[in-house]
Amino acid sequence: MNIAEANRFITALNLIAEGATMLALAIEESAWENFEDHAGMPGTRPIAAARLAQPALEEAAEEYDTTHQPANQVPDQEPAKAKELVSLEQVRAVLAKLSQAGHTAKVRELIQGAGAAKLSDVDPAKYGWLLSRAEAIADA
Repeated sequence: MNIAEANRFITALNLIAEGATMLALAIEESAWENFEDHAGMPGTRPIAAARLAQPALEEAAEEYDTTHQPANQVPDQEPAKAKELVSLEQVRAVLAKLSQAGHTAKVRELIQGAGAAKLSDVDPAKYGWLLSRAEAIADA
């Protein structure tokens, strides 16, 4: 096989891999759109290959870890300020892990306890409360 043929095969394989990745991403996005409506479904939810390495989420997780400390470790932090630091994506990630770990019913109860039928309807002011309750379940 000469270089030109090898390059054609490599290009074709790269296009196939790109197409498969795009398909996996589309399936994942569709699944996340319906996540709250199907929280009772058993099993783990796979992550598309296109999303395995997510530097933005890793940075957000590091930022969350540095800013979200228990009250006894950061006594001068105002509760209102702590609530502002919690995003829907952070809450969704923790709740998804709980659901995957078999705590789907508790996740549903937490969402209902926040006064909503699904996560996207939860008041952003309650994200801090919801996250702290979810972490308590995860630590139990």
